[in-house]
Formats: sequence, C-alpha cells, structure tokens
Amino acid sequence: MNHVTLCLSVFFIYFTLSPHYCLKVIPERVQIDFYNKTFVEETPVFNVRRYSRKGSYVVNLEFVSKLVIDNTQTVDVLFYEYLHNEYRRSFPELHMKLCDLINKDIYFGHIMRDAGFKTCPILPGKYAIHNISFHHDFPYVWPFDKGMAEISLQNHQNSVMVAKGKVYITFKQEKS
Repeated sequence: MNHVTLCLSVFFIYFTLSPHYCLKVIPERVQIDFYNKTFVEETPVFNVRRYSRKGSYVVNLEFVSKLVIDNTQTVDVLFYEYLHNEYRRSFPELHMKLCDLINKDIYFGHIMRDAGFKTCPILPGKYAIHNISFHHDFPYVWPFDKGMAEISLQNHQNSVMVAKGKVYITFKQEKS
C-alpha cells in the first residue's frame, strides 16, 4: 500500500466516523421598517411561515417594483447579538452591490438565486418569492446563538433609501 492510498484511507475513515457540524439558521420573525414608495408599489408582504409541525421555517416576500433595481443599489446587512435583553451590534457585516451579491456571493447570493432572483437587474413588476430557506453551508462557527439581521437597500449614487427591514434569527450548531 503506497503512501497516497494510506492517506486517503485515513482521511475517509476520519470523515465517516467523526461528527460533522453545520450551522442551522432559523428565522423567527421579520418586519419592514421602511420602504420608498417611488421604488416599491403597495405595501410589501414579508413574513415567516412553517408549513408543517416538523418542517423548517421559511421566509416569504412579495413586492411590486416600480423601477429597475440594479447594481446602483447597495445591500447592507448588519448583525446584532441578543444580549442582556437587548440587541447589541456585533462585528459580522455585509456590504455589497445588489447584482454582485446575487451573482458572486457564496452564502447570501446562493440563497437569493435559489429564492428566484436568477438575474440582475430586477426589472419592474410583481415578485412573489416564497419558501426562502437558510439551508446552505454556512460556516458552523458563529459568535452568538440569537440575534437580528438589519437589512437595508439603498441607492449609493444619491444615498436614497429603498427599503429597510429586520430578520430575527436563531443560530443552532448541529451534528449531521
């Protein structure tokens, strides 16, 4: 038995017998704080549902876009840790242009592509994105268990806020 086969055998045995950890992201509730009526028609629908007793929680989003939403918009995601009965800002952050986030990001972009945002720019029209789940391979080390993600979308050319909302989430590290 040569050295390469021995290394591959040890590697295979290690990964089949050792526990694998994954980070489960569970959305609890969502809220819309602000939306710009020049970009978005009507009141957007943003909620969390669970369709069966043992099913996973999913996020649903419905909105009508009036204008083209493209790479001139910036997505800012700020994470807050739930600590001592209040949400305190934590260090994980995400700041990306919208099209770059959808097309290039490996964590949130993958979720958005699976949810229905296949191409960018987002053209005017009605969008109903259902069953957005956070089931992808997130890094299994996360600095806190319970928190909030504040998501804002703004036009970075003229600093006009398009929309702002919050997702209250729980992180669980599980063995697979």
